[in-house]
Amino acid sequence: MLVVISIIAVMAAAIAPVGKGMISRSRAINCSQNLRQIGMATMMYAGDNNFTLPQTIHQRRAGGVSWSLSLQPYSGTKLIFRCEQDPHATRPYTYVINDFLTPNPAGAPHLNFSLLSKLGQPQDTVLFAEATSGYAGSDHFHFSEYQGVPIPAEVFRKQVNVEVHQGAANYLFADGHIETLRWKEASDRLAKPGNPFVDPTLRSP
Repeated sequence: MLVVISIIAVMAAAIAPVGKGMISRSRAINCSQNLRQIGMATMMYAGDNNFTLPQTIHQRRAGGVSWSLSLQPYSGTKLIFRCEQDPHATRPYTYVINDFLTPNPAGAPHLNFSLLSKLGQPQDTVLFAEATSGYAGSDHFHFSEYQGVPIPAEVFRKQVNVEVHQGAANYLFADGHIETLRWKEASDRLAKPGNPFVDPTLRSP
């Protein structure tokens, strides 16, 4: 009996990490599906609005509406704005829009890359990403002050939850596709000269 109990204990100890890993992978997949739905709604919204991306709370004074409200009518199901692994218990959304792709962002008010026609490489530029637990008061990231220069890795990590899914995070790009990138992959794109990973004013050679 003791031998059987010992075997069961060893098997349980071996299986537990596998089970946790499967749950984490499942949550990461669900998260990417949430982003995919947001991406589809965004593309439909743009199609109805002269190929302009949705706005943020910064545009309220000009009569704008945050993407968290304007996208819902473009989805056949209720859009989910929170990842299951969101470490912040009460904020309304995990997914946050790249301020470079909003009209006249605070850090670079002369820019307006909310027009899809202005994006030279939409397949390479992040539209939505997963926010850190400490980034809970805004529906958009604040990267635009670094326009034209590489965004420091520590600034990116402070806002984007780069390792939430077993060392990786989900990213929705401006052409509507999803990528799950490990931090090394994301940081390499940030550091590569001319890479429009976040800043669409940059151009890859």
